[in-house]
Amino acid sequence: MISIDASLIVVFFIVWILVVFLSKVFFNPLRQIMSERKTRIEANIQAAAKNSNDFEQISSQIEEVLSKARAKSQAIRAKFEQEGWNEKKRLLDEVNRSCRQEVEMVKIKLEKQIKEIKKELKDKSRDFALQIEKKLLN
Repeated sequence: MISIDASLIVVFFIVWILVVFLSKVFFNPLRQIMSERKTRIEANIQAAAKNSNDFEQISSQIEEVLSKARAKSQAIRAKFEQEGWNEKKRLLDEVNRSCRQEVEMVKIKLEKQIKEIKKELKDKSRDFALQIEKKLLN
């Protein structure tokens, strides 16, 4: 059986002193470092959550601005396309009008030339007829 003697009490005090010493030198600083680490990790998690929320808000704002910009650019593009079609139509109408005027002027010119040629042919045909008549009668 175990008997209690002085060596047991000495070992008990040495172990107790070792526990106190290790607590002061090793365990308390380790607990403090672990506590600080836990605090920093929690702070980092909260900061990450806040940054994630901020990021989502900013990205949604950016998406909203982009969609508005896209809509605005589509409207501007449609406006420019319509203006282009209108300008094309105007230019075609102007060219058409100009061509019609030229065609009318050419028609008038051709009619005058045809009248002159007919007159010349009429005069020449009389001359030819007279020459043929003279040749036949002679």
